Amino acid sequence: MTTLYAKIVMIVKRIFTGKIILYAILAFLFVLTVMAYTTYDNNRNEIIDQQHQHLLTISRSTCRSLEIYVGEKVDCLKILALNDRFAFAMKNENRLALQSYFCAYLEAQKEDVRRVYEINKAGKIVYQHPEPTTPSFSNSYAVLGKDIERVLAEKSTYIGRAKKDEDGQYVINIFEPVFYDREFIGVIVGAVSLNMMYEKLVKPVKAGKEGYAMVKDRDGIILMHPAEDQIGIDVIATRKERHPDFEFHELESLIEQQFANEEGTTIYHSYWWTDKKPQKTKKLNAFSRAYIGEEFWIVAMALSYNELEGPIRQHLVKIVQVAFVIILIISVAIFIILKIQKNKEALEVETKYLKELNATTEELRKKDLQLQHSQKLQALGTLTGGIAHEFNNLLTPILGYTEILKKSVAIDSKDYEYINEIYDASRKAKNIIEQILVFSRLDRNTTKYEPIQVSLLVEETLNLIRPTLTSNIKISYEDSSDGSCIMANQVQIHQVLLNLYNNAFHAMKDAEGVLKVTLSTVKRNEAPENYTSASETEEYVQITVSDSGYGMSAEAVTRIFEPFFTTKGLGEGTGLGLFVVQGIVRNHKGLITVESVVDKGSTFKVYFPKVQGTPSVAEEEKIEFKKLKGLKPVLMVDDNPKVLKVMKKGLEDFGLEVLAETNSVEALNIFKQDPSRFEVVITDQAMPDLRGVELAERLKKLNPRVKIILVTGYADEKVAEYMKRMIIDDYLNKPVIGKQMAKAVCDVLEKDY
Repeated sequence: MTTLYAKIVMIVKRIFTGKIILYAILAFLFVLTVMAYTTYDNNRNEIIDQQHQHLLTISRSTCRSLEIYVGEKVDCLKILALNDRFAFAMKNENRLALQSYFCAYLEAQKEDVRRVYEINKAGKIVYQHPEPTTPSFSNSYAVLGKDIERVLAEKSTYIGRAKKDEDGQYVINIFEPVFYDREFIGVIVGAVSLNMMYEKLVKPVKAGKEGYAMVKDRDGIILMHPAEDQIGIDVIATRKERHPDFEFHELESLIEQQFANEEGTTIYHSYWWTDKKPQKTKKLNAFSRAYIGEEFWIVAMALSYNELEGPIRQHLVKIVQVAFVIILIISVAIFIILKIQKNKEALEVETKYLKELNATTEELRKKDLQLQHSQKLQALGTLTGGIAHEFNNLLTPILGYTEILKKSVAIDSKDYEYINEIYDASRKAKNIIEQILVFSRLDRNTTKYEPIQVSLLVEETLNLIRPTLTSNIKISYEDSSDGSCIMANQVQIHQVLLNLYNNAFHAMKDAEGVLKVTLSTVKRNEAPENYTSASETEEYVQITVSDSGYGMSAEAVTRIFEPFFTTKGLGEGTGLGLFVVQGIVRNHKGLITVESVVDKGSTFKVYFPKVQGTPSVAEEEKIEFKKLKGLKPVLMVDDNPKVLKVMKKGLEDFGLEVLAETNSVEALNIFKQDPSRFEVVITDQAMPDLRGVELAERLKKLNPRVKIILVTGYADEKVAEYMKRMIIDDYLNKPVIGKQMAKAVCDVLEKDY
């Protein structure tokens, strides 16, 4: 041992006797030090950049979460406003019913909405629930402010700025106008709690040990912050008042950057305002904007710079210390070790970054897939609309002339039978076109409802699907409904049934099975509790569609009505069928449920409120045409001469004088010559020069009292808007016959009396 030690000492002495070797070692140590510091600096900057991007990603995600959250609250309030029963109760000032609706709405929001207000059309707050706990507030105008005036003027959805409510809590007020039978009756307001929004969406967001997320409005008022004493203060002015000795130069520069840019990152010096005695510190900051209504909020993420710098510096010190010890033993070994360590750290950082990138890429892929489905659906609506327009233009002369021929031929003649067959076939073709448009026209505002005997529709759809079923699938049908009726759109209910039949078929197509359809009526206590609790109907029509197919898992059952979700194989389904079915059922104030067992089958149950009355049959309509006597000439406009000819003839059969014009511009010129000459104008929508709506707007300016009926082959959701704005008084879907037009003329004239 002593001999070995002596040999080492001798070697060291020999090394240090040579100045050249000593200088070389010193130079090597210098180079190593420079390299170590350079590596430290590069790694530091890289980690800071990566952390900035990470914070920015979190800020963006939080912004989107806030926007989606507020959007959901707007949708929930809109659902309440669009409830016809609620609107009726509001119109008739039924306090008990309104209180029930408001309580149910607040309970469903689970404290997300602090308070709900009812404002009448005069702008007076007539109800609020719950009542404020602060006695000093005698009314709520201090909270709602001039927002009420704006909503009353515009009669549209509005999201107010964040402000304190009667209880001193920050909220944003969502204003939703309420209409009943197209009459504006008032406004309902939901006060969304910013505190709950913070607890759910912002507080869980973390950045290191000390870092946090905060939210402020466009005026610099802090809306959300971990420290309660910071909420509601001006981010600069108030802090200067509280801490006049603090330095705010860099914080002011940051705030200016946040107000000027959509997003960004920076390093600055500020204070941790959550501490009892804030100390100046270096921070990393990333921010992004969340757009809430017409305003924007700034979501900022703050992280202590020390949380990044400390570990890097400590690691560097250890490396240098080890390097100086080991370099005296063997320089090559030190170099290899440092190289391996550097590569390992770089690999870990890169692996972490790739994982985050892969997660982000997967999320973007899912969103892109949803966007593609949405675009396909939009394209389908546009395509079907165009097809429907052309087919309806073809069907109009067929239906019109057959209607005219039926009047001129004896009922007991053979010709009448042939004409009636053509008429019935044309009406069936019209129904098929309506079915094609189900994707394009699900909006309640463009859908007409009438009493329908459900059993007839079920039998019709079963007869329609029978030829398409394979021999291994049998149909079982039971009807105990006793001719019960529901208030519905025949075409849409037709679509619901066909979709349910089609799903059952796909579940059984690979094996023998039974498609079982049951129609019955159930009492209030027999329907699902979550449905009947919000309904006043005592009886319901229940449609049950069951299959003996492969069934679904519990997870699939919970997601079956989500858009773009499907249990079918790739390319076999879009995931939209049951989503559309649920939308139609809800629009009819109904409920759809599903039960399924794997390898045993699935059962869908659809409930609709039962109504009293006689099913609507077009041929049996009894129309009073007293208003048509002595009516001024009717101006009729359609760019299709054949369609115009049959429409003119159909209306003339009811004793009306009709002036027909194929050019909308020429029709406008004729009207200008004497605006009081015509009481009613019937115009097509799709025309080359002036569209029907454009023509209607100009005619209304010349004579506001003129009644305008829009005829279209494809009524989209904007028709309701046209009627709401009083551009048109009524609309008809092609193909139309003389009786329909005559009735429409009587209806629009009746509005003046």
